[in-house]
Amino acid sequence: KDFPLVVKPSCEGSSFGVTVVYSKADFPSALSEAFRYGNEVIVEKFIAGRELTVGILDQEVLPIVEICPQKKFFDFEAKYQKGLTDYIIPAELADGLTERIGAIALKAHQAVGCEGYSRIDFRLDSENQPFILEINTIPGFTETSLFPKAARQAGMDFSDVCLKLIQLAYGKKK
Repeated sequence: KDFPLVVKPSCEGSSFGVTVVYSKADFPSALSEAFRYGNEVIVEKFIAGRELTVGILDQEVLPIVEICPQKKFFDFEAKYQKGLTDYIIPAELADGLTERIGAIALKAHQAVGCEGYSRIDFRLDSENQPFILEINTIPGFTETSLFPKAARQAGMDFSDVCLKLIQLAYGKKK
């Protein structure tokens, strides 16, 4: 009823099957697209604003990344084709907002039982109110992935992150 809406598969990543719907007429095709990826679909209000992501590594909050796609939507192409998205690391946020969003991300990570690492995606509306979009329980590790970018800003290269994850997994096994 209230547009725009976001229609997406409930268990997919990389923006597969995600559509921003601006009118009632476009809703059926968005549902069809999302159902191509599974039997459950999420329909949610579109939140205009800044897109942020927060990595968590071993219960520590990594620097917040602001995602600035050159396209209207941070879709698969914008995520994986170099040059289509700019990243601000750390995100330039109002006083206290970095800590607030980091605390929310850490609570979300813990609430769903994540261990080792995760990445929590947010939208920050025009009133600086953060909204969690999703929790990535196994964030990507490609050259353009967000989690390694945040870790790099925190002083860890890719090898450091891999070693830390191995240490965490080994410690858990003990």
